[in-house]
Amino acid sequence: MAFSYHSPAELQQLGEKIRDKAVRVTMDQAASYAAAQQAANNDATRSDTGQLPQVQGYTTPAQGRPDDEGNLRAYVGQAYAEIPAMFAVFGLPNPDDSRPMLDALYSVAATVEVDLQLTSRDNKIAAPSAVSPISGTASVGEVVDLIGGHMKEWTGDAALAFELYLKNNVRAAALHREIALSLALSLEAQLEINRRINTDIWEIGQKTYKALDGLDAWCPGANASKSVALLTISGAIAAVIFTGATAGAGGAAFAAAVGVEGLQSLATTLSNTGPLQNKKVDIGGLTVPPIITGMQNAMTELTKSIDAQQQELASGLTTFTQDVHANWNRILVPGPREMNDVRNADGASLKTSDSFRVR
Repeated sequence: MAFSYHSPAELQQLGEKIRDKAVRVTMDQAASYAAAQQAANNDATRSDTGQLPQVQGYTTPAQGRPDDEGNLRAYVGQAYAEIPAMFAVFGLPNPDDSRPMLDALYSVAATVEVDLQLTSRDNKIAAPSAVSPISGTASVGEVVDLIGGHMKEWTGDAALAFELYLKNNVRAAALHREIALSLALSLEAQLEINRRINTDIWEIGQKTYKALDGLDAWCPGANASKSVALLTISGAIAAVIFTGATAGAGGAAFAAAVGVEGLQSLATTLSNTGPLQNKKVDIGGLTVPPIITGMQNAMTELTKSIDAQQQELASGLTTFTQDVHANWNRILVPGPREMNDVRNADGASLKTSDSFRVR
């Protein structure tokens, strides 16, 4: 199913819709009304005796009984006033707006080493598609070949050391490409997490409203109004690693990649995330309070899953960073010491140098 983005304003509006529905059903449905009366009276007693009321900030009304219709409506409105904010806190920018950043990373990888037109093979190769080098650039291999052609007439220790330096840079290019692809993967994974957050909080809201709506026709002896929210956040990273998450038209897909010359890719590090996971959360009850409690429980479950996915990604990035540092001398190839003596030499000096001369 294609991702459908819901803005922070839409989440706020959904929360307001649920809040208003919860108040309306409470005042219209007999069982919910009775439960609210009891809760209001209990909170009034707590307020009068200096105890903390269940509804934050509640104080005993100055006129009338706590369970009078007017006072009760105000009490219920206060009880559910925070619902819009509970949804708004999950608001995020549209993940698909980051597509240019991903394309830039893939273009960097394609520029460093052009062999990117690959397909996934048994979850062992990172396979971005529809990418091309940055316009007006050449791959490291092409640049090294060009320099090597001009170096054919040069001899001496420094010349040989520089030739080896060029070859090491060709090998390093594969590592540079792996770094760029792993950075792209980390962004792909984070954006997929954000998509699942946006999808799941909308799902929670829709199913909460559906459960509340079911109480409108409630009558004594009827079954509880029940909805089931399907949370997908726990499979976010696995979807990127194993299934391949495509973000936007012509987007890049990833599968678990092997390391390059000893540098373990981020995809390999994250490939132990396991199979895709969906979690069902019940939202329902015979009155409004258990439905709202079910909604809050679903939000708590979503938050826990978000934390788990973020920690998984952070741990993978930490391991990958350590691996990059361990391979630093092969990633950033040091210049040959033999070139130091001729670093500032002019053409005439180079032609007579023992360590770096032209035939």
